[in-house]
Amino acid sequence: MELQTLKSLLNISQRKQLFINLLKKIESFSKLDNVEYKLFQTPEGSLPCIICRNDNFEKVKFLKVFIGAQHNEYNGLFGTLKFFEHLIDESIPIETILQANQDIIFFPLMNPYGFLNPSRNNKSGYYLKNGTNLNRYWRRTFAPESPLSKDDSLGYPLPAHAKFVKSVLKKYWNNQAIKILLLDFHETSLFERYQKDLINNLDEKSITYKFDHWLKEGILFNIIKLYEIPYYRKPLFYKCTPSADHSHINLSMKQLETVNEKLEDFYAKNKDKLSFFFCYSEKSKPYCKRLAKKVYKKLNDLLWDTYFPAVSHKFHDHGCFVKMSDASCREHIYTMELESEKHFFNLDKELEMSKRNPHYFEKKLLKINTAEKLALESIKEMIKLT
Repeated sequence: MELQTLKSLLNISQRKQLFINLLKKIESFSKLDNVEYKLFQTPEGSLPCIICRNDNFEKVKFLKVFIGAQHNEYNGLFGTLKFFEHLIDESIPIETILQANQDIIFFPLMNPYGFLNPSRNNKSGYYLKNGTNLNRYWRRTFAPESPLSKDDSLGYPLPAHAKFVKSVLKKYWNNQAIKILLLDFHETSLFERYQKDLINNLDEKSITYKFDHWLKEGILFNIIKLYEIPYYRKPLFYKCTPSADHSHINLSMKQLETVNEKLEDFYAKNKDKLSFFFCYSEKSKPYCKRLAKKVYKKLNDLLWDTYFPAVSHKFHDHGCFVKMSDASCREHIYTMELESEKHFFNLDKELEMSKRNPHYFEKKLLKINTAEKLALESIKEMIKLT
């Protein structure tokens, strides 16, 4: 991302022009051979789509799909732009991408309303115009017959966005022999919030500390595995009562002292690195773990140290993209997600920081461009991986 783009993202009055410029740039990629551009008009704005298609559909064995900016995240959007820029300048040869047996589809900017109308009430671009969460409809869109889909966003119609994606994938979906692999790019503020919470509170509260989110458990379990800290009581995390909305860690006081020391050491070493994880459904688990391992190996000097580059999405039960493949009776459908740390959550706060901190733009661009590299390498590796 360039400096002016970052400044335009921070300035709501400039977002409309930035959006127009982004659509023009995405459309320009259709000048490449075998690349088609579609622009779908939703009640909430224009939805761009890029299709890299082979000449012979009968030979297609794989479809790779990349989804970006469902919320207020930009790793997938700008990673996609960088990917096509590399195709244009031929630093990535297009013939290595358009293999004879696969097509590729990008939906780089899924939530135009959220992009154009960031606000505190909208979590800086998280929701659709009617106030609902776009990333809760996918199970109901692609597997309405499944019992797993029955409680997904009841009372709301399927968004036009989801219907458009389904229509573009239809001919591939109807050919049961084609393997469809989808990667959804997301960002979350929980990495930063929970790491700081553990640093500030775990030592003081000790074994009474309440783990009220799976990621808090995951961050600490990552420390235990990375530093090879032995533990003997099973399960490692337990609920004090079956109905409790939190868990506690099943370690001795001495073991927890060691964990706290390593937590501080880990945070000091990794505070300038990018937090991330890939997320898989049961169907996509083997593929996603292979993909995550390849990407992590390639960028491990930029990414936080982790024993778990890929994790299961079993911790939530809603209609997000990752859950869609397990709900579907279609055999060859594999959905995954890439989460990395969020860069924009409260735009007012970010704007204020940019005025007060002389190094704000330098540090912010460094992290954003690392996230862009992560998305770019994930695209490149997934295209190669069958």
